[in-house]
Amino acid sequence: MTSVVRLSDGAFDFSGGIDSGRVPTIQSQLVPNGLKRNQLAWLTNSTVRGGGALQRTGWKKLCRIATPGAGLYQGGWMYEQTFGDPYLVVSIAGRIYQVRVDTDNSVHDITGPPGANPANVAQAFFCQAEQFLVIQPGDYGLVPNPTLPLFWDGSTMRRSIGITTSTPLVKPGQNEIPAATAMDYYMGRLWYSQGRNYSAGDIVGGQAGTLAYSFRDAVLNVTENPLCFGGDGFTVPSNAGAIRAIAHAATLDTALGEGPLFVFTRKAIYKMTVPVTRANWIAADVNNMPVQTLAQKTNGTYSDRSVVAVNGDLFYQSFDGIRSLNMAIRYFDQWGNIPISNNEQRVFQFNDRSLMRYSSGIQFDNRLLETALPVQTIAGAAFQGIIPLDFDLISSLSDRLAPAWEGMYEGLQILQLFQGDFGGLQRAFAVVVSTLDDGIDLWELTADQRFDDTGEVDGEDTRVEWVVESPAFTFNQDLGLKKLDGGEIWIDKLFGSVDFEIQYRVDADPCWQFWHRETICAARTSCEDVTNPVCYPEQPYREGYKFPITLPTPPHPSCEHMNKRPMDQGFQFQIRIAVRGWARIRGIILYAVPMERTPFGGLNC
Repeated sequence: MTSVVRLSDGAFDFSGGIDSGRVPTIQSQLVPNGLKRNQLAWLTNSTVRGGGALQRTGWKKLCRIATPGAGLYQGGWMYEQTFGDPYLVVSIAGRIYQVRVDTDNSVHDITGPPGANPANVAQAFFCQAEQFLVIQPGDYGLVPNPTLPLFWDGSTMRRSIGITTSTPLVKPGQNEIPAATAMDYYMGRLWYSQGRNYSAGDIVGGQAGTLAYSFRDAVLNVTENPLCFGGDGFTVPSNAGAIRAIAHAATLDTALGEGPLFVFTRKAIYKMTVPVTRANWIAADVNNMPVQTLAQKTNGTYSDRSVVAVNGDLFYQSFDGIRSLNMAIRYFDQWGNIPISNNEQRVFQFNDRSLMRYSSGIQFDNRLLETALPVQTIAGAAFQGIIPLDFDLISSLSDRLAPAWEGMYEGLQILQLFQGDFGGLQRAFAVVVSTLDDGIDLWELTADQRFDDTGEVDGEDTRVEWVVESPAFTFNQDLGLKKLDGGEIWIDKLFGSVDFEIQYRVDADPCWQFWHRETICAARTSCEDVTNPVCYPEQPYREGYKFPITLPTPPHPSCEHMNKRPMDQGFQFQIRIAVRGWARIRGIILYAVPMERTPFGGLNC
């Protein structure tokens, strides 16, 4: 018979994601700014897409790019071939490598006769214009005579001749893209930055191109605008600092589907309306400059790699978290100028800002993925976490939920993230520093695998370890003293062997206390039978479920060391579920028994 005094509280929907910027207490009249009923306090290696809490998909090691001690990882680009799927091009210690993710994952040194770039520069800059990949060595502003960029056309590598004359002659090979830093291919021109200045090359198909490339190589030349080949270009104000990134987003109802050009510094963002026609571009000079306006007065970006175009918006990493340019502009007239990622404050407060200029981001599987928690390694700045923002939780024609932050993915030391379109299949990759020997490896972030594949043993899967932290439940009695008495966890999508460890904590206790441990198995394949046992039951061979995992009364608690009070008695209780293996948490229920409390008595052991 059910006790009339036993209290229950819990949650069955986690589609609101996480919010670590709030106190973890569940929202109520006394805590109006607490966690919502569909939110969690934290997630690690987990997603809430679909409403439940499910492990992130698996990661797979593809190949080794460079041996331990090969030198600094300087950057890379997913090169789009004219015909065929894309492949990866990276720079390590000045040498350029081609990684054939489109075929056999083989690695080839394509540096060629032009010779290597400087090996000790921390960051190189990449941009593809038409079929030409421009690789800036990154030493502009660091040395008196910076190294000119390399041009890769898909088969040959050569070095730019740079700006050789200020005479206005439209002639192939007269002036080419000079040494610079951040770049962007926009409105048919390659834009490049040099300190506080930014300029652009010729328009695609222009007279400076050659017949061999159908005049597409005109984008490598700088012959049309006197301001650009004269070495001046356009300038951002001196108090804004050096240019960190140049980027653009998509805009509807335009001829090329491209919006304004945005120029990012660390402190501000500027918007430029670019002349479209060649005649107007040639006429642009110091007295007839294109319109440059201030788009964001404060909070620019750390890194060009972190700027991610998502439809008509640009997401980027700033000093206080991740920002949306559209949101920043929309709320510019308000007093508060805040990022959109305060939910992830638990991570961002530990970012080493001196290394954030190497942060990177991509859009993959309808999520924004941005790197976090950088550390210095022998191969460069590596990031220990990925911050995911899920754009597509539960969507239909009649109902659409807001995007949700999903805590942090971890498990790799990431140098840079990449994504590419492979015949309609979106794929994501991470260049990482090996935790075993400091070599540089390439991993794929899959969208459908249940396990990690380290590639160490053929056919062996590695179960992912993931964590869910619930809100602190008050059992609808915020001021009532309770004793934790038990609980239930509802699980489905079990696949293989899954380990669960549940911990709890009371009120404001920072320490977690052990509660319960359990292992559940669901058969993975039909080859597992009595003759060939692995560790799974015989039948049926499908994802299983466990409704419920019953949590007993917590073990007899010791006295909490700081306040000398029982650890199973309090006003609110929060649980932490650590899982190893593929499963989904559908619901969490906690039970408690109300207790009498003497006025002014305190809670002593």
